[in-house]
Amino acid sequence: MTTQQQGGSASGTSRAICGEEHYPPALLAVAANGLPGAGRPFPSAPLGTTEWNGMLAGALSHRMTGFLQKVIDEELLVVTPPQARAANQAHRTSMLRALALESELLDVAALLAAAGIEILVLKGSAVANLDYSDPVLRPFTDLDIAVRPDAIDSAVATLMGAGFRRTLAEPRTGFDRRFDKGVTLRHPTGYGLDLHRTFVLGPWGVLVDIEGLWDGGEEFVVGGRPLRALSRHNRFVHACYHAALGDWPLRLLSLRDVAQMAVALEPDAAALRAIAARWGIDAVVASAVSDAWRLLGLEQDTDLSSWARRYAPTRREVAQLALHTHPDKTFTAQALSTLRTIPRWRDKAAYARALVLPDAAYTQGRHASPLARFRFAIGEARRGRAR
Repeated sequence: MTTQQQGGSASGTSRAICGEEHYPPALLAVAANGLPGAGRPFPSAPLGTTEWNGMLAGALSHRMTGFLQKVIDEELLVVTPPQARAANQAHRTSMLRALALESELLDVAALLAAAGIEILVLKGSAVANLDYSDPVLRPFTDLDIAVRPDAIDSAVATLMGAGFRRTLAEPRTGFDRRFDKGVTLRHPTGYGLDLHRTFVLGPWGVLVDIEGLWDGGEEFVVGGRPLRALSRHNRFVHACYHAALGDWPLRLLSLRDVAQMAVALEPDAAALRAIAARWGIDAVVASAVSDAWRLLGLEQDTDLSSWARRYAPTRREVAQLALHTHPDKTFTAQALSTLRTIPRWRDKAAYARALVLPDAAYTQGRHASPLARFRFAIGEARRGRAR
């Protein structure tokens, strides 16, 4: 989207523009490496100590250690011997974590399969194995899987029986399978597992065709064992969600995922746009694609990137994007906006009651009492409207 398109809305909300100042310049060149039309130059000499430290820290936080190692190996980025060793160590550490997580993924898949629970692997290992020529280019630091809404309760019980613990209690019985993005669990060894019902909290999560996610799918193999991911088209849509509505500032690996898939799926551009239109998420897809092309400095347009750049979101879409693409985004603002998009009044009432007057387990250690929680919710709602 252009700067003008990302401006104000009827409510006064604006979508913050993530500019290049958030990233070390050389890291943007690293992130774009190998994509058609990548035009960002690499520095002609090794970076100074301060710049290099910023570059390496950025590569770690944006999960670009695989691409950093690649451009060093290809002598596109000139580095000193100590810098080369530091980059290699960072990449090695990232890969060891990814391998350990893949082993855990196999255990989780087997555990849930034994309980009769079907899963789809999201992001991480699925994208690394299916959408990149070499999986080592695409590290990940946790596990994400999807289960059908009516299987969430049994999946949580099964995982907790195996030692996982919820990071946050369910507000009220049934909230997980009816309304929430999903459940975050923590393994005794410390890694996180996100058990998804939909892609994201907020109105954009309500628009996801949850049943449609289970149509088709694509198989990949880890450790000789087959696992199932989203279909190629649905992986792209999920990548757009994650890039446009995930981290702030926008994570470079998420933008790379979008560009990587968009280039590969260019012959299917019309089908991708049809999915976006059917779900009502044109603004999410256009935002992710245009930001990927802009920040990665891609000078070769495709049908999809041309459409994304021209797309003019409505004021409501701008306001809903701003719930996620803003430095001071809050759970409360996203939750309130979700309430407005839930179609049935009965469900709206159940959703509001769960958040404003949740069960005691949800408030324990966070609020002094249900009344204190109610007062907090009212205060946050007022502050959210003021923002």
